[in-house]
Amino acid sequence: MSTLAPRRRSDWNRGGRRLGGALIALPAVILIALIIGPLIYSVVLSLFEWQITDINRDKPFVGLDNYVTLFTDPIVLTALRNTGVYVVASVGIELVLGFVIAAALFEMTRGRRLANSIILLPMIVAPVITALLWRYLLDPQYGLVSQVAIALGADHGIDFFGSPQLALPALIMVDIWQWTPFVILILHAGMLGISEDQFEAARIDGAGRLRILRSIVLPAIAPQILLVLLFRTMDTYRIFDTVFVLTRGGPGTSTETIGLYTYRTGFSYFEMGYAMALSVFILITVAIISSVYLRLLRRRDVFA
Repeated sequence: MSTLAPRRRSDWNRGGRRLGGALIALPAVILIALIIGPLIYSVVLSLFEWQITDINRDKPFVGLDNYVTLFTDPIVLTALRNTGVYVVASVGIELVLGFVIAAALFEMTRGRRLANSIILLPMIVAPVITALLWRYLLDPQYGLVSQVAIALGADHGIDFFGSPQLALPALIMVDIWQWTPFVILILHAGMLGISEDQFEAARIDGAGRLRILRSIVLPAIAPQILLVLLFRTMDTYRIFDTVFVLTRGGPGTSTETIGLYTYRTGFSYFEMGYAMALSVFILITVAIISSVYLRLLRRRDVFA
């Protein structure tokens, strides 16, 4: 009996490993088929010159010419500049507003659930619906904002999305309105996880609210802050739907983003090889940004 028991245990372990391998195999195959396969195909396609309108013609191999064109294309440089301004302004303002409102909610003793429900409403609306809503609100003739401006004495309404100076700030404002609730949700959840004993000890030592926020709350929610920065940076860097609905990159190229230009290159200019090179460039830059945030996440003393 004593010699059979180890054999049965080893057979059981071997069978468990086989079952685990079988369960992992199917998701791995699906992952390869749906993600890694198309990714490899996109990289390969970026090395060819392919007009999607000439689908039956041979695709000449051009090597890295599409990537050379990418770094010398003036529209790409403009799109990257607009995207950088969009990312920094949107994410920065959302983080500051989100932290302030989350801290205010944390201090509330009554009505916190109702306030959370109201605050989260913009986030649950689809981005396209949000864009359409703001298109009508900021319409230069019939929009609510223009009507208020005229009522206050302005000669005419404000054409936010028709002005090269106002279009990008207006897009940033829309993004802040919709996604600040996401920041509030994550940071508020992190604050609720802080032990009450730390606050009691700080109050006994005579620390005020600002000192408590700086010395206790910020270091405690550092992982949540970095997660918010990671998710929001990736989302805003790849922004497409809101810009497409509201401005389509205009007026001129004042709101052209790298995601919108990639779409336009592939499905308006039909240069699919170049569009694939742009897509690979976006993927690489997002991976680099993500790796920086993930490296910071492994540190526990980011805000200490």
